[in-house]
Amino acid sequence: MRQKNMHSLRVYLYIIALGVGIFLLSLLLFSKPTPVYEEKEVPVLGTIVRVKVAGDKVSSNVLLNTAEQELYRIHNKFSPNVESSVVHKLNTDGKVEVDEEALFLFQAAYNYAVITGGAFDPTVRPLLKLWGFDDINSQKKVPTQEEINKALENVDYRFIEIDEKKREISLLKDGVEVDLGGIAKGYAIDLVIQKIKGVDPGATGFVDAGGDIGIIGPKFGELPWVIGIRDPFSQDALKSIDTIYLTSGAVVTSGDYERFFTEDGKKYHHILDPEDGYPARNASSVTVIAEKAMIADVFSTALFVLGYDNPALDYFTDFGIQALVISPTGESIQTKGFDYFREKM
Repeated sequence: MRQKNMHSLRVYLYIIALGVGIFLLSLLLFSKPTPVYEEKEVPVLGTIVRVKVAGDKVSSNVLLNTAEQELYRIHNKFSPNVESSVVHKLNTDGKVEVDEEALFLFQAAYNYAVITGGAFDPTVRPLLKLWGFDDINSQKKVPTQEEINKALENVDYRFIEIDEKKREISLLKDGVEVDLGGIAKGYAIDLVIQKIKGVDPGATGFVDAGGDIGIIGPKFGELPWVIGIRDPFSQDALKSIDTIYLTSGAVVTSGDYERFFTEDGKKYHHILDPEDGYPARNASSVTVIAEKAMIADVFSTALFVLGYDNPALDYFTDFGIQALVISPTGESIQTKGFDYFREKM
């Protein structure tokens, strides 16, 4: 009887061991390894673009190279400081024939200028050049009121004419110059994500273009990315004033701390008001969340110009955004749906 019981016990233990073995083998065969993220920094579009990605079916390095190629392509095509770009040709010749992509981006810039009442204006380049914000190497200075008034004569998005049939962009006045910097950076992020997902649909990660962040996919395939909103009143670039969580979409923060210079103890930043030609005075930081980085990019600039006391803030949610505006004295105002992104998803 005892031998029979021992035999039964051994059989039972063998079955358990076999079951455990099958379970462990199944985990080995069917569980996915933790994604390994790789990073690359690309100096384009007036900033450093950081791409962090983990491939699912494709090597992360292949995806990084894909992103880098797309970033340089967009930079070379739309930067006003690249002589072969369509923007440079337009500013030089006053007229340029474009392909479908450029037609789309010019039309989008014009339409958003209309929507924002000119708070976002792609013809602001004469002012940017005057202040020295057109290029990182340009000399920064506070212009005279006379110089600003003269530049303002050439700042108005209605000086752009778009002929969709001929695919032709024209400037209607001598001295008008276009800068798509307020929309091209977000557009580049969207295209990089599109390219990466086209090569590897299961890829995850994000693209960070100096405060413009687009999500490629959730962290490790399931977790939200934790994104700190920089404290605009701190010299510590890593200090956050708020936190949001994203598994998709994009967030863009425009701040008076990004590009600025100081003269006679006063700070002058690069977000210029097309209305009066000076750095916008009524906001220190604007954060916009949207499904696409291009949309968030445009509205972060426009809402910064419109400022903290903008009574139409919630109106802009009709265009698919949520926003947080911080005033120069530290008060904040937000759209009704912004709190949703403060919660872990």
